Amino acid sequence: MRKLAAFLGLVGLLSLGLAQSAQEILDRVEKNLSTPWQATVQGRIQGPGGEEELLARVYALPQARLFRVEFLKPGSLEGNFTVITEKEVWNYLYLTNQLVISPREKAKIQGLGFAPQGLGDLKALSEQVDLRLEGEVRLPEGMAWKLVGRSKENQGFAAMELYILKADPRPLRFVFLDEKGKVLADLKVVEFKRTNLTEAQLKRYPKDAQVVRR
Repeated sequence: MRKLAAFLGLVGLLSLGLAQSAQEILDRVEKNLSTPWQATVQGRIQGPGGEEELLARVYALPQARLFRVEFLKPGSLEGNFTVITEKEVWNYLYLTNQLVISPREKAKIQGLGFAPQGLGDLKALSEQVDLRLEGEVRLPEGMAWKLVGRSKENQGFAAMELYILKADPRPLRFVFLDEKGKVLADLKVVEFKRTNLTEAQLKRYPKDAQVVRR
């Protein structure tokens, strides 16, 4: 009986370290990223003129469901930024000095090809994509869970792959695909760090910007 109890105890401990579903993994990410953080997103996207480099900084206040994405590349998006609140998305357009405010479910970035919400808010992403756990892969950062799924609605992409670091549950890579399996964007999350951020910092925009609601 003692051996059986010890065996069952060991199985119980091991099960704590094993993820059983995509939702369980996303819950771990949400718990792990409950405090403010920032990171850089870099990779390749399919722009209007062909493949382009994307470089953006992401700032997150998860408890407030508040995120900010600042675009550095490609040139067509340089100087633009997106603020994602619980109900709205604010897209600032540098060339026209406009702040375009849209409901979250309708928001997209012209020239990006997909909604920006998922880059910081995996909870929102899980509402848009029917994700499932496909397995584990080894990445330069360490072992990662690979989640795959199809878009539930028209989000600018048909399917995606999401890679989550096991040792420190957080996203490492996003791959967005079209209906034929062509890669629309392959983005890596680098330079991740936890930091102090405020709502005012994430919501700031030029005071002379024209505010447009759609």
